[in-house]
Amino acid sequence: MKKFLIALIFSGIYFFNSYSQVADSTVYYKQLDEVVVSKFFQTNYNRELARVRKIYPMALKAKAIMNEFEQEIEKMDKKREQKKYSRKMVKFLKEEFTYSIRDLYTSEGRLLMQLVHRETGKTVNQIIAEYTGDFQAFIYRNLAKMFDQDLNMKYNPERENYYTEIVINDILMGTVEFDAHMDRMTKEEFKVSQKEYKDGVKKMRAENKEIRKNKKKEEKAKK
Repeated sequence: MKKFLIALIFSGIYFFNSYSQVADSTVYYKQLDEVVVSKFFQTNYNRELARVRKIYPMALKAKAIMNEFEQEIEKMDKKREQKKYSRKMVKFLKEEFTYSIRDLYTSEGRLLMQLVHRETGKTVNQIIAEYTGDFQAFIYRNLAKMFDQDLNMKYNPERENYYTEIVINDILMGTVEFDAHMDRMTKEEFKVSQKEYKDGVKKMRAENKEIRKNKKKEEKAKK
């Protein structure tokens, strides 16, 4: 089996703060201009922060599990042992990820695949190509079929993931609160979540219908 390399893409962030210079026993300070954060930036940042807090722990755990899987497989010479361990890992992955992934929106599924690429240096398609058997089938079912999107999707900090990268850098620096622990969703919790979602959709449709109905009444009254 090919060696699965986990590429850590975390880049160092350096800050240049105001400085003091000593000359003839006198201290001079550099005055920094006040930084004004636009409302547009803050809105997008807050939205992405909420998404990253939900999805990033899943990508980190997926990376850790894949790394552990590859390290253990490399220690095994017999294919029988490898298959036995693979089945064990598939069962564990199903328990950890199945309902958490199924509960994601399409846009969140896109972000998960992008973050997996950020953390591993590989696209979902590349990961699938490197694994065989049940392990491959599990990854494909849960990271491909569910989202019905481009499996070669990559993390792009310059464009689509611009705000994502800013948020992650703030997380790494500790300037925003972040819990890296992934809360595994159970089957029961998934059912409750789906019911709440469906109820919300029904309520929204009913409200929109009532709004259209009232609008028609107002237009009719004007005539």
